[in-house]
Amino acid sequence: MHGRTGPRGTRAGGARAGDEVPHWARCFDEAQLADEFSHCHRDLQQFRAAAQHAERSLQLRPAGYARSRLFCRVVLATARLALGELDQACQLGAEAAAQAAEMRSVRAVEYVRDFERKLEPYRDATPVRTYRDKVSTYG
Repeated sequence: MHGRTGPRGTRAGGARAGDEVPHWARCFDEAQLADEFSHCHRDLQQFRAAAQHAERSLQLRPAGYARSRLFCRVVLATARLALGELDQACQLGAEAAAQAAEMRSVRAVEYVRDFERKLEPYRDATPVRTYRDKVSTYG
């Protein structure tokens, strides 16, 4: 073997020398991977890991990816809620709701509504009432 090329011209990871990254994988970077991990951990009810990965994704993802950041922010809000951090969950949820109101994305609205359904058991808590008052102004 010479350099980084292995048997039959393959490189580490199985790609052949000269292979290009497929077009569908070009936007898959560390921020996207952290986002995917956050969704998976949320779905597995591993909320601490979900929060860590969501925070990492938000740190890495540029502001230009507003919709992706919104989805990740709702995952983080959901994780914070499940961890008993109601104030922070409502703050994150309100930020996401404000962003969703500004964009024309059915999926963004669905994420926010799903978060709001999770708030229902806490409907009488001050942070949830404040959240509802705030988001009612977004139209």
